[in-house]
Amino acid sequence: MTCGYTIDREIVDVLLDQEPAITAEAIREAGGGLVAVVLTVEDRRRLRLRKLARDLLRLGEGFQVAAISIRGHQGERDWAVVPLTYLQGLARDLTDLQQQLHLEAVLRRRG
Repeated sequence: MTCGYTIDREIVDVLLDQEPAITAEAIREAGGGLVAVVLTVEDRRRLRLRKLARDLLRLGEGFQVAAISIRGHQGERDWAVVPLTYLQGLARDLTDLQQQLHLEAVLRRRG
């Protein structure tokens, strides 16, 4: 983990056994599936959003659910379960915004 996060794939049943904060109902509501993408944010200060967005957009087919773990200030973990398409949509929006800001900066220099 050099960018403040890790992305893993985990069998949903194993994830449910390992993390009591995640429920089968939350997995079903987010789209279900046999394998979930697990995004673990270890260090928010070192988080490289551009790289995270690229990594999320590169995930292959076959995943419907993303389980997100963020370590709190006192070491506890907060979990959220969302549809992977939602997380990828946020990554796409971030990428689009960065491209737009870059284009505006280039145009400002020329203008």
